[in-house]
Amino acid sequence: MSKSLGNAIELDSSPEDIAFKIRLAVTDPARIHKNDPGHPNICPIYAYHRTFRSEGSEEIREGCEKGTIGCAGCKQLVTAAIQQLLELMQERRSYYEVRPKKVDDILMSGTVRARVLARETMVEVREAMGLNYFNR
Repeated sequence: MSKSLGNAIELDSSPEDIAFKIRLAVTDPARIHKNDPGHPNICPIYAYHRTFRSEGSEEIREGCEKGTIGCAGCKQLVTAAIQQLLELMQERRSYYEVRPKKVDDILMSGTVRARVLARETMVEVREAMGLNYFNR
């Protein structure tokens, strides 16, 4: 997907929205028919396969280059992989979405830990730079 408006798959995208956007995605422009040999290195969908389906990406490469898999079939496989990946994130999101107090507690706990580490780091920085004039 590109940076064009409305052309991104958001983390909260529905399975239908994901399928729609992948279906509209551009593939190898030189490949006209399903049986034409493809060029996976210039196909954005193949890049998604390498990212989201690394274990099956070599089969896709071979099928594309030989013309044994069409762009539609290739898109269906990567759509399923993206939907599966986002489903786990969306489940966690929906869990926390109905528990705002728990989210606030997690954020405050992290803030307290970060402040402690930041103070320790700044003491080290001031000592290293010779700026510890408050401790003389």
